[in-house]
Amino acid sequence: MRKPLVRIISIRGVVISGESSPLGPLPILPFTGGGITQSDDIVRYIQLPESDRRVKAIIFEIDSPGGTPYASKEIADAIKKIKKPTVAQIREHGTSGAYWIASACKKIVADPLSSIGGIGTRAERIDLSELAKKIGIKIDSFIKGEYKGIGSPYSELSEKEKKFIEEHVEAFNKYFVDEVKQNRNIKDDKILGDITSGKSYMGKDALDLGLIDYLGGKEKAIQIASELAGVQLYADYRKGGIEKPGLMFRIFKKLF
Repeated sequence: MRKPLVRIISIRGVVISGESSPLGPLPILPFTGGGITQSDDIVRYIQLPESDRRVKAIIFEIDSPGGTPYASKEIADAIKKIKKPTVAQIREHGTSGAYWIASACKKIVADPLSSIGGIGTRAERIDLSELAKKIGIKIDSFIKGEYKGIGSPYSELSEKEKKFIEEHVEAFNKYFVDEVKQNRNIKDDKILGDITSGKSYMGKDALDLGLIDYLGGKEKAIQIASELAGVQLYADYRKGGIEKPGLMFRIFKKLF
């Protein structure tokens, strides 16, 4: 008789949208030393166990500082549609968008030394306008639309543009917080305020705050998945993150 399985899908490094390619996503190359996970790959991996009768549960092995709001939401939404038991196993990091993903699982297991939570949203924009002036670079921009030039690093933001960005960050953050609140069934407003401050917590504190359900590692995650499935399960691995970066990634890594 064939053994019942728990599919283990890894989510490592920065979480972004799209699918893996030989080149990798160039815009964030300098910041992805820990690798990347792309949402299309994870969603595809998720769909495979649904049709595999041997797979009775899924463990998401997470070691990630988070990623873009869309990619995190895409994976979390896909997890919530799974009919089989799901368990998140947080290793070193499960913060920001990665915690959003973990919160979509039925149960969360984390190591006592894990960094967990970091629930909040931020946006950054580089302003090179003063540097351009100092080195004699003049930028001519031809723009139609009041907010069309908001992404340019060669001009200062107006107060209206700053307000526009702040409103978007606030909207993203509200959606993020509401999802975590619903996923983890958090009803205490004080606890919700504590965990949505952007602060990350170590395993024991995260357990006390209700961010996770159990302390432990892989064995504990398999045990919980087996209990949820009602049968002893055996691990079957699928890797989600890119562990062998493409040529362009390696070139840019040397440059930076």
